[in-house]
Amino acid sequence: MKYLVIFHTFSGVLYLEKYMKKKGIEYETMPAPRELSIDCGVALTFMSHDLQMVIEDVNVENIHRIYEVDTNKLVYENN
Repeated sequence: MKYLVIFHTFSGVLYLEKYMKKKGIEYETMPAPRELSIDCGVALTFMSHDLQMVIEDVNVENIHRIYEVDTNKLVYENN
């Protein structure tokens, strides 16, 4: 499953990039879609079969929303 992560701050992007590298999870940074982003202008996409593990392992304070790419379904939100 492919996911799109929207962040509160750019430091959140850097934090998740570091986590992805450490875990060997392939990812790509990209400009955040304007209709989805209210804070940081950078988004990150990644493939994972265990989204819950990623959410539990990372500092989710930095993550604003996570969407399932194929369905555009909101799967995680942190206000």
